[in-house]
Amino acid sequence: MEEIINFLIKARTNTYASGGGKVEPLLHGSTQLEFSDGEYLYRDVYYTGEHTFLGIETIYHQGKVVWSMVYHGDWGTMTEEEIDSVLRPALIENAKTARTSEQVDWQKDNFQYKCTGAGDELNFQGTETITSEGKELYKLTYNSTKIWPKHYQGIGKTFCPKGVVFLCVILSPNCLI
Repeated sequence: MEEIINFLIKARTNTYASGGGKVEPLLHGSTQLEFSDGEYLYRDVYYTGEHTFLGIETIYHQGKVVWSMVYHGDWGTMTEEEIDSVLRPALIENAKTARTSEQVDWQKDNFQYKCTGAGDELNFQGTETITSEGKELYKLTYNSTKIWPKHYQGIGKTFCPKGVVFLCVILSPNCLI
């Protein structure tokens, strides 16, 4: 489990938090970030709307999904660039605790970043906010779980039943549709 956690920290700091890892998206209209190291692959696929967003982070080990987190949020009246200027440094400086089961309080100029998580190392949920002068400017809600699927033994391709095609495309690069 520690190996997965360490990989997640490394992957997050090398993708969204640092502005890196952008690849051609698998799903039309989405943004996709990826990072790989050895037998691990991290994929973050998200959609942005007018001040709203939703996405899914997934970790693969030897081509099989072992962990995933879904998230959604709103950046209110600020621009995406303004939020990024506060959020990215917060995520890098708090890489081991942000968007986990831990608690984070961090300050940059007149912005307060707060992350309130609960759960354990790989099964956690929480809320992340950015406020200024008592006003909430940004909010993200997240929920994660480890996944030890039957197919994790590493044999053959993964079969994805009808009705879960969207998740299969994101979660399983070997999905047979």
